[in-house]
Amino acid sequence: MHRPFEVLDDWIRAGRLRVAEPTVPAPASPPARRDEEPAPAEAELFKEAMRGVRPLDRSGAPTPVAVRDGPPPGGGEDPALRALEEFCRTGTVAPEHTREYVEHAADAAGRLYIRDLRSGRFAIQAHLDLHGLTVDAARRVVDIFLRESVRAGYSSVRIIHGRGRHSDRGRPLLKEHVERWLRHRRLARFVMAFTSARAVDGGGGAVYVLLRPR
Repeated sequence: MHRPFEVLDDWIRAGRLRVAEPTVPAPASPPARRDEEPAPAEAELFKEAMRGVRPLDRSGAPTPVAVRDGPPPGGGEDPALRALEEFCRTGTVAPEHTREYVEHAADAAGRLYIRDLRSGRFAIQAHLDLHGLTVDAARRVVDIFLRESVRAGYSSVRIIHGRGRHSDRGRPLLKEHVERWLRHRRLARFVMAFTSARAVDGGGGAVYVLLRPR
């Protein structure tokens, strides 16, 4: 049999031919994907973001100012604004926010009860209607009414004097006189305080009267 490569074995054994060891190439690493690139450390990111930024000088920083909601306290328009807000909310305006409103306290004791009297917290035990009376007739009737109310032990009564819309002079004459009588004339000694009534009891056309005890 013809074996042409046997001579190669003889040459290798004789050292005439050297065969290099086969080399196996290392497997190539797959290219790195973009989403697998190592992320830089947070400190490096912060340092990069803050490059060129200078710290703020605290001495020059503006001082924060507290801001309050609503109109400033005080001010001449506050009562009018409160009356408008009350009307928008309930459709009614408290008597003390109208031009017709009157009130008077004869002394310190009367001032203690003026708010309760104004708000209708006293039960009305008797009332007097002056519609259709002249000033002289009204004075006599008011005199009798208050004397009898004090004698009966009443503490709170109502006098209806009207608004004077049908007065010949166009003024609420009875209202003005009733207020004067309750303040200054001999009837004042029976009165601790009086205020315009609530809307349900006549508003500016009537007054609540708080009487002194007998």
